[in-house]
Amino acid sequence: MTIKEIIFDSSLYQRFKNDVQIDEDGVLMDYTLDYLIGEFNERVEMYCTECDSRRIFATDEGVYSDTRRVSNIHFPHTQIKNKPSLFKSFRCSQNEHHSIHYGFLVDNTELVKISEYPSKYDSVKDTFNKFKKILDKSFITELSKAAQLESFGYAIAAFLYYRRIFEHLIIKTFKETEIPHKIAEDEYRKKRMEDKISYIKEYLPAYFNDNSHIYGILSKGIHELSEEECQKHLSIVKTIIFFSLEEALEIRNNELRKEEFSKKLNKLNTDLK
Repeated sequence: MTIKEIIFDSSLYQRFKNDVQIDEDGVLMDYTLDYLIGEFNERVEMYCTECDSRRIFATDEGVYSDTRRVSNIHFPHTQIKNKPSLFKSFRCSQNEHHSIHYGFLVDNTELVKISEYPSKYDSVKDTFNKFKKILDKSFITELSKAAQLESFGYAIAAFLYYRRIFEHLIIKTFKETEIPHKIAEDEYRKKRMEDKISYIKEYLPAYFNDNSHIYGILSKGIHELSEEECQKHLSIVKTIIFFSLEEALEIRNNELRKEEFSKKLNKLNTDLK
């Protein structure tokens, strides 16, 4: 994973080897991930939960927690030194008080992601409502659950919800589309997924058709891949699902606009008679 992916896409409690080497002009240089995260200074576009809109976020410098020695009632005669923690913040371009925070713990030779606020779930849940025009309410909830599971590192479970959403879009398209000599729904449901997609191919969003093999990837993730492998591929899978949803939404919005214009034209025609 890149430094950017470790900060934004990794799940809570995911562990990384802290010592890394980077090729700089043919010479391998030694670094630590916590240093590279602290020095990360790219601007990123993200959803601001307080603005309720996508914004450009700029990074603060990485801040390490105080590693002074502390006392504890279980060890009254011992001063304990905490492990160092790194906190990385990003600030909204529209309001300096709107920020996103990430925390990492240096645990011996490993770096552990220990905090994220707002959570991935909080950062995306309000954006799902726009899909109400193409998804039933229950599947809007399932999108939210997939995001929540992802934020806790349950990638296999997130794969399951994304596969259910994929299946729902296929069945919904079949049920709502006027197809010449259309077969019965029971017969359609018995088809293999690739045959279901082929049957309604011309009525699906182009991006959905171009990446229809994602269903096989989702199924393999649920039944064969490890949690770590699913986590590695989750961002790609999620991107394809959401691009397809966006395209389906655009098609639906165009249909609604046409219906609205048609109503206005009919009214105008009636008024002019």
